[in-house]
Amino acid sequence: MSKAMAKHDRMELRKALGNRVIQLPYVRPYLAGPDYLIAHACFACQKSWKRTGSTEHGCPECGKPLALMGRTFRTPKKRENEQWEKLRKLWEAGFRFWSYRSFPEAEAYPDDLREVDAWIARNPKHPMRLKP
Repeated sequence: MSKAMAKHDRMELRKALGNRVIQLPYVRPYLAGPDYLIAHACFACQKSWKRTGSTEHGCPECGKPLALMGRTFRTPKKRENEQWEKLRKLWEAGFRFWSYRSFPEAEAYPDDLREVDAWIARNPKHPMRLKP
């Protein structure tokens, strides 16, 4: 009568013969998916579209370059000319619309067009400003 093999030895023998396949733990694949879509606006048409942020885009209607606004941009209605003018002034001053929850001390964007010039002058170091 032969001595029984230890379990470890039996497993090694099965692995050497190819009868035992070691199953690795399942690793869920990382699917990045498409790039984030970021709001872009056309001030001439007073419309916005969501596009990838990696390249420059032209307006589908007039062909002019779209302005990259940011992820938290909310489009005003087309008839709200003062709001569009306010957005154009903010954009030209270098302000973008990204989430700034990490900067609770930052002053919120102005609500009206008449407040914009004073607001821009008051906020030269605003965290959402690209250029001073």
